[in-house]
Amino acid sequence: DPQQYPGSFESTIEIINDLPDVDFIFLLGDLAQGGIKAEFEWACTVMAKAKVPIFAVIGNHDALSFGKDIWQDIFGPFNYSFTYQNTRFVAYNDNKYEFDDVPDRAWISEQALNHESEVLTIAASHIAPWDTEVEFEQQLKDDGYDLTLHGHIHYFDFWQYPEIQLPHFVTSDSRGKNFGLLSIYSDSSYQLEICRPNCASISIRNKSLP
Repeated sequence: DPQQYPGSFESTIEIINDLPDVDFIFLLGDLAQGGIKAEFEWACTVMAKAKVPIFAVIGNHDALSFGKDIWQDIFGPFNYSFTYQNTRFVAYNDNKYEFDDVPDRAWISEQALNHESEVLTIAASHIAPWDTEVEFEQQLKDDGYDLTLHGHIHYFDFWQYPEIQLPHFVTSDSRGKNFGLLSIYSDSSYQLEICRPNCASISIRNKSLP
């Protein structure tokens, strides 16, 4: 969520540029505040300074005003997937504020089921599954997703329903040069860290079912 904080966003990119072994950046939505062209322009100016590729998911603020059209012109489809070093990444639009019929659950299932040989399957969206979406939680778990990545709430969190066992990592906004660091290892294990900008591991929080 770099919205409204171009200076902090640029400083965050500079810090990430100096980290070893970073392969790419996932930008988890809300690049803009009001979905206007000028906001996307400054965000892209900062993003161009990154030394690694950036993959983005649309946030609710990105879809305001003319944001939907601007997003597709700059970044492409709202839903997409790719495989990198035996890990499947599935990015999907779950902005229920500005879109109807999201997320596309059938498409999300298809992206996982067609790639059962991947070591890990990781989903990314701006908003973590809502508390009213326990069925969607279970679907993601049953489809083979191992971890999901999100933003939106502007603070760090790492939680799961113990009955479902699907971890959700939420990163903070970039105001304090904040970002999350995900390390994936060859044995399919992973480590999550919160960086402010110094990094420290984070423990998962069990959350009660609604």
